[in-house]
Amino acid sequence: HGLIRLRRRALVRTLAGWLRRQPRPAAVLSVMPNFNGVMRDALPEACPGVPLVVVLTDLADLPPRFWIEPGIDRVVVGTDEAREQAIALGVRAEQVSRVSGMILNPSFYRKGGAAARETVREELGLGAEDFTVTLLFGGKGSPDMLPLTAALLEADQDVTVIAICGDNPGLLESLGPLEARHGRRLRRLGFTDRVAELMAASDVLVTKPGPGSLAEAFHQEVPVVVIRNRSTIPQERFNTDFVARHGLGRVVGHWQEIPEAVASLREPDERGRIREALAALPPNRAVYEVLEILDGVIDVTGPSAG
Repeated sequence: HGLIRLRRRALVRTLAGWLRRQPRPAAVLSVMPNFNGVMRDALPEACPGVPLVVVLTDLADLPPRFWIEPGIDRVVVGTDEAREQAIALGVRAEQVSRVSGMILNPSFYRKGGAAARETVREELGLGAEDFTVTLLFGGKGSPDMLPLTAALLEADQDVTVIAICGDNPGLLESLGPLEARHGRRLRRLGFTDRVAELMAASDVLVTKPGPGSLAEAFHQEVPVVVIRNRSTIPQERFNTDFVARHGLGRVVGHWQEIPEAVASLREPDERGRIREALAALPPNRAVYEVLEILDGVIDVTGPSAG
């Protein structure tokens, strides 16, 4: 961020020059942090009158100006906290659009839900009441998944674990002995495009506090367990606060605390409270709402020639 500030004028010149060589757009949509101030300054130089729309893909901004800059034509946010931040940073209230959540892959509308839960559980040989915990730590998994899986399986003989290792053959292979020992209580998977269905089949999601996986769990109304400690990157710390403040799961300081947190979510009253909190969130239609906002912005400014 500091380097971008130091090189701001050069970056603006370079970006403006690139924009001049492109067909004139009707609008520019940014889903990237850090460079929105550069884009705000370069766009009027290269394409006067073309609006800049910034869509936050984090639950909130990380001041100063990680996402939001004064002078942006439209800021689209998925939480009340981010809306308040935008206004405090100088964006006029009428230029801030609050949508119903983070943008989700449309597969979460087609493949998730109660029907998927029943189908996937039957496919995996799980009973309707089998308590199932899914581990999801990004596209490459996490080294902590091996000891965490072992701890979860040892802590409760009635827990089933789905471990999504992503594109990490070594991690997937390392879980083999645990699968041999615990049988069908462990389902280990590599890279999969069935995350929506697997999440729907789960009773708890253990994941890193990234906005994407959290938004997917919220949409499926699955309680979450996330870790927050000194290693948590700054822009994800707010996400852990959001989980705790809204009662959407558990926040722990180390993976070794996760089995106890999962056990607490087995209590019917506690799980019921969290599911009520999840159900109280607005239904997430953000991907479609953003398209409507863009249509409105273009209608107001008019299609650009060229």
